[in-house]
Amino acid sequence: MSDDTYALTAASQQTVAAWHRALPAADAVALTGLLSEDVLFHSPAVQSPIQGREATLLVMLAVAEVLENIRYRRTFVGGPCEAALEFSAEIGKLPVNGIDLMRLDPDGKILEFEVMMRPLRSLSAVADAVGSRVAPKMLQLKLKPG
Repeated sequence: MSDDTYALTAASQQTVAAWHRALPAADAVALTGLLSEDVLFHSPAVQSPIQGREATLLVMLAVAEVLENIRYRRTFVGGPCEAALEFSAEIGKLPVNGIDLMRLDPDGKILEFEVMMRPLRSLSAVADAVGSRVAPKMLQLKLKPG
């Protein structure tokens, strides 16, 4: 009988622990250090992934600004460098439940990040609030040379 149980690498464990502190605190310096330069971010509100540290950080800081009482409840491990972080929060009076999926490199940098969020009404409220904060800056990033 094979054991299909995985444990995160030490570097991945450190990243997950740092993430639990950094996102609720909207700590831009700490979050920047956790993201790889070419991180790929999959938002539940937009179809195309967001590429790069600067754009991903912009969205994550806006999310941290609009969500209240972010609490990470459980961590599920899918491999030595893969984790799913279950969270809950509020936006106004609406409850938010979600999962952050992380794929990390051997050094613990986040290579890929995907968010799943429910219920739909809460997701819509988050998408509207984040979109209004990041849209002008995201356009500037897209127009920024090289």
